[in-house]
Amino acid sequence: MAEPPASSPTSTDRRATQEEIDAFFAPPLQEVKPLFIASYLAAQLFFFIALMGPAIVSIQNKALSMFPDDTAAQANAVSQIAGLGALGAVVANVVFGQISDRTMWRWGRRRPWLVVGILGMTVGLVIMGLTNTVPAVAAGWLVAQIGANAALAPFVAVLSDQVPEFQRARISSMISIAQNLAILIATYLSNGLKDSLEILFIGPAIPAILFMTWFAFVLPDKQLTIRPPRLDLIGLIKTFWVNPIAYPDYALAWWGRFLITLCSFAFTTYRLMYLVNRVSLTRDEALSVIATSVLIYTIALMAASFVGGQLSDRLHRRKAFVFVASALFGVGTLMLAHTTTVSGFYMVEAVMGLAYGVYISVDLALVVDVLPNPDNAGKDLGVFNIANALPQSLAPYMAPFFLGIDSADKTNYPALCYFAGICAIIGGVLAIFIKKVK
Repeated sequence: MAEPPASSPTSTDRRATQEEIDAFFAPPLQEVKPLFIASYLAAQLFFFIALMGPAIVSIQNKALSMFPDDTAAQANAVSQIAGLGALGAVVANVVFGQISDRTMWRWGRRRPWLVVGILGMTVGLVIMGLTNTVPAVAAGWLVAQIGANAALAPFVAVLSDQVPEFQRARISSMISIAQNLAILIATYLSNGLKDSLEILFIGPAIPAILFMTWFAFVLPDKQLTIRPPRLDLIGLIKTFWVNPIAYPDYALAWWGRFLITLCSFAFTTYRLMYLVNRVSLTRDEALSVIATSVLIYTIALMAASFVGGQLSDRLHRRKAFVFVASALFGVGTLMLAHTTTVSGFYMVEAVMGLAYGVYISVDLALVVDVLPNPDNAGKDLGVFNIANALPQSLAPYMAPFFLGIDSADKTNYPALCYFAGICAIIGGVLAIFIKKVK
């Protein structure tokens, strides 16, 4: 991509001294201020309200509307739409993480992509809201995910750029609470606007633009005045790679996140259909149950996340929290295989909310602690975010295989839950072997 002229050619064209490099990429030591935290959390909240509504419920609702009497066609539609979008997220997150690390604009490294990305996401959501065929909706979700991850990659890198180590677990837990509160709000919006899908897809993007732009102005983003090496094709390919042998702790954290995310999306991608076909609810009843269950899940998550973040920072421990939380989340998913009542579903959601609350309060802080190179935090966090995005792409394609075991109409949800639960448990075990972090 073409770069606009830097504000001072002499500062960007000359070779930087090692002292200048060390000073620019020095880890943050100063405590971040309340205004920064408030704008960071608000941007996270409204960004994920706009993004997670489609990801969690609205795509499934759209599939049910397009194929009201064909469960196999519904499952296939969700697979194609969700899978294509998540595949775009995998590529975009890493590429824009690398681009933001190397951006030399006078507006800073992260700030421009926060705004460009949120606008791109909105374009995709408009396409989804105004179309009613699987290819068109899938294309819209692809555009939305590319835009969202163009913003998300630099947004996550801000944690490494700006937040000192002694605040990371607490702010990480607050960010994760905001994300899950966004899921709760998006779920209620999906229930309230189930007959107005155009508004459901497009409306939440408007405040997302406003609050992300506010954060972009608040962010103390420095201009990169040290020209990085030219990025060639080999370098671009390496954007998607961190050597697991050279950085085993990073690799273990990557796989742990990959497996718990695969577990989560293997089920939530088909949760509405699970309630309709497994618990024998109507679509409207199922949407109402999802709204209540997400409320239960979020309350449990917020309580557990607050306590987990405080304890982790105080005890200077990460691994034990990640292991216990991942294993409990996996056990909860296994319980879903045997759940056929609404009350049982609510109970399992509470267990999983507690587990995931502990997990999110600590995991991002653990990841930042084991980054291979803080100078390339955007790139390395972009690679790590593949562990978030790739399972979202794989889960919709893998799930129909398990749903189709001994089931022509693809409704074998117990098989899907067993597969997902085992993945999360294995992910928790991997955390035990991380050496750099206690």
